[in-house]
Amino acid sequence: MRGYFHFKLFLRDLTYSHSYGKYKYFIFYCIVIILTAAETLPLKELDGNSVDVFFLLLKDVGYFIQSSGYEIPVNWIFIQFFILFLITDFLVHDAETNSSYLILRIKRREQYILSKLIWIVIQNILVYFGLFIVIYVISSLLLGDFSFEASSYFQDTIQSQAAISINPIQLILHLFFGYVLTSIVLSGIFLLCTQFFASTVSFCFVLILGSLSIFIDWKWLPAIHSMILKSILFDLEHHLSLTFSFVYSVFVYILSAFFIFIVYRKTDILK
Repeated sequence: MRGYFHFKLFLRDLTYSHSYGKYKYFIFYCIVIILTAAETLPLKELDGNSVDVFFLLLKDVGYFIQSSGYEIPVNWIFIQFFILFLITDFLVHDAETNSSYLILRIKRREQYILSKLIWIVIQNILVYFGLFIVIYVISSLLLGDFSFEASSYFQDTIQSQAAISINPIQLILHLFFGYVLTSIVLSGIFLLCTQFFASTVSFCFVLILGSLSIFIDWKWLPAIHSMILKSILFDLEHHLSLTFSFVYSVFVYILSAFFIFIVYRKTDILK
């Protein structure tokens, strides 16, 4: 019965978060459609396909070498932190509005926070899956090509930048898991920070922590793992592999969850 109630609580979080944030998600995906179209239309004359659009839209600007000529990765910042906002916005809203009622119903604060930790993982996967579907459908329709084959643009431009031989599927999977892992970790860090600070302060801290990866080339920063040009596919020097990103992200998220549970137990004792 306890396990069944855990599942019901998670389903409640999943359905309620979509109902609460549906207009924000709609705005987000509308902006993504516009950005996708802007990246897709120039590729019509370059014999590109949706794989190239994924790369152009989701890539960062590489390692910071010198300030002159360095561009800010606007699309990366928008997508990474808008989705982080969508995730954290629901966490804050639900905690402020419904947490007392839910904890009273389930009688254990650990069940409440466990549901949120599971929701963070699943929700991030669903949001990014939706993002990739939107990019694929819009770009494929505009280009009239639904294939995942290596286009002429991929071979001439993307592969020429790569440090190793890559294929389109490998590139897309690296982009997807990089973004998902980064967003999950940043969401977990945010949830941990809210145990000690106000939600606005916590979000600003996570925003700054994530933004450090734009200028600091250190693979132990959480947001660097969604930066495709800093990965081992395009830079062998820093050894930022997808395997390392996965192990690192899982460890940091579990560690954050561990400290969150400790705080919640102490809160129960004090009550």
